Amino acid sequence: MNHITVHGKVTKKAEMKLLNINGEPVPVAIFTVVDIGLPYQQVEPTYFFVNYPKEAASLIAEYLVENKEILIHGTMRQKFAKDKDGNKVPRYYLRADMVELLPVFTQVSATKKEAENE
Repeated sequence: MNHITVHGKVTKKAEMKLLNINGEPVPVAIFTVVDIGLPYQQVEPTYFFVNYPKEAASLIAEYLVENKEILIHGTMRQKFAKDKDGNKVPRYYLRADMVELLPVFTQVSATKKEAENE
C-alpha cells in the first residue's frame, strides 16, 4: 500500500455503515472521489473508492455530497476489474486516515465583491 494525498471532488454522496473492526463497531463513510490534480498532470480523471473508518466519519458524512471539494490523506491500493469488452481496468481504493473539507472560494470572493459595492 502507498500513502497518498488526493485533492478531489466527491462524485457519489457518502453512505454510512457500521462495521465490526477488531470486535468493536466502527462508523465508516463510503463515497467516491474524482482527483482534480493539476491540469497538466493528467489526461483522464482518476476515480477513487474511499472508506473512512473513523469516529469523525459520522460527523462529516452529511457534508460529503456531490461536488464538495475535499482533501484526503490515506493509503491506496489498486485492483483490476474487467470491463464490458473483457479488458482489465484498474480500480483505485483509498482507506482515508484524514478527510478535510475545503472551503468554496468562489462564494467567498462573490461575497467580498458584494461588500465592496455597498
